[in-house]
Amino acid sequence: GDVDCSHAVTATDSLKILRAVAGLSVGQTEPCDDIDTGVPVQGDMNCAGDVTSVDALKILRHIAELPNEMPAGCTPIGS
Repeated sequence: GDVDCSHAVTATDSLKILRAVAGLSVGQTEPCDDIDTGVPVQGDMNCAGDVTSVDALKILRHIAELPNEMPAGCTPIGS
């Protein structure tokens, strides 16, 4: 969930994913991987293998403390 390596899961993480999905620039601080790169894929919250707006929604649901179903074996957001 912490895609910007700020040591907290916030709405900014969701915004960065949405910007990446839209093809807009995303500023990352070193040594944080660029979104949609790395292993596991940076920003892939639902372990689908790619980064989409659904991943941003998963982060927002986590922040709002709403139910957030994750596939088996996928690390829960915030852990």
